[in-house]
Amino acid sequence: MPTGRASFQGRRTRADGASGSKDLVDNPQSAPATATATARDDDRAAFTTALARIGAAAFVGLEPVPEPDAAVAAAETAAGRRRALALDLPPDGLGRLAEVAVWLAAAQGVSPPRPISRARAVLLAADHGIADAGLYPWPAGATTRRVAAVAAGNSPVAVLARRAGVTVRVVDVALAPDTSAPASTAGPEPSSELPEASYRVRAGNGRIDQDDALTVAELDAAFAVGRRLADEEVDGGADLLVAGTLGVGADTAAAVVIAALRDLEPIDVVDRGDGSDDDRWMLRTAAIRDALRRARPFGADPRSVLRVAGGADLAALAGLLVQAALRRTPVIVDGPPGAAAALAAERIVPGSRAWWLIGADSPDPATGQATSALGLTALVDLRTRADDATGALTAASLVMAAVETAGDLEAAAAAAAAATGQLNIPDIT
Repeated sequence: MPTGRASFQGRRTRADGASGSKDLVDNPQSAPATATATARDDDRAAFTTALARIGAAAFVGLEPVPEPDAAVAAAETAAGRRRALALDLPPDGLGRLAEVAVWLAAAQGVSPPRPISRARAVLLAADHGIADAGLYPWPAGATTRRVAAVAAGNSPVAVLARRAGVTVRVVDVALAPDTSAPASTAGPEPSSELPEASYRVRAGNGRIDQDDALTVAELDAAFAVGRRLADEEVDGGADLLVAGTLGVGADTAAAVVIAALRDLEPIDVVDRGDGSDDDRWMLRTAAIRDALRRARPFGADPRSVLRVAGGADLAALAGLLVQAALRRTPVIVDGPPGAAAALAAERIVPGSRAWWLIGADSPDPATGQATSALGLTALVDLRTRADDATGALTAASLVMAAVETAGDLEAAAAAAAAATGQLNIPDIT
């Protein structure tokens, strides 16, 4: 990990007690590329073999989530007001940016918060059987094409990640074989890591209006994958995670999960923002109704809801969110899949939500139902409907700017106080 974070090793150790010293992600500054790749491949091969015997252990040993440092949060809140006074600014002039600085200061345990040194986006790719029900206007193979576009740097996610300085990792947890397109030819050099298939739980999630999305063993494996990915990223030095999914049908699965967990009706969560006509909207409403009929009996058990109606991507995302909270690492999410996974994760390990930020608001009603239940407010209202962390990556730029602003204004306020002889600026709270 970077030197500046050494004092926090004890607070960010793995929940399983491991030291977290091995770098399991691509980090050319920490080891030669070949050696790093070999070690990672060996480690993942062992993990892939172990998936079959993980079983219920994926949910065993989940410790109580540590709380962000409330004393540091109070100190950063007061410091922000003192900075504003010293610089002749309104005490609440920075609005949500100041709130983000307080959130990160509490997460890091220091005021002002340290600049983000390694932000990582983890996108979980999966196909959903419900997409075969004619709910979407896109042709077969759309998920595979979306994944390829991210890897090639030709998607909004890839562009926003580059602008924010966030590296992207795409993990295949349930992609189905794409038989709709001919063999691909050489394309542009990938701008992000190619999809990793060593963590694939199954080939495509089940069609949730007719069948379960996952088996019990697959649910446990998917949740364990998410926890493992969080550990890998934190052990590799990540101090901010952006999490999302890639897959047609994930929003429908998310709507069912949210409705089941909140005991809602299909009309409360159905959306038609993908441009669907009336026929497709009716098909989608009926699909959510049928899937919800199967999932509703399990509404009190978030794990069963993820198994019956979620899928490997949502379950893995829930595992990642829980483990990141256990590792004291902030995460930005958005969109229906992110909101659904967050709602389930908070039910599985209460208190985890303190470590998450909803990056951008969505007009999808299911998202609003989940975020209101979580008591979380989006940082910005972009009206984005994409499910691939587009809004979260946009918010990541603002988060990093908020942190740097707090640090720079701290220095500017000190200089202003020294220049005027007011070394002790009164607190106006």
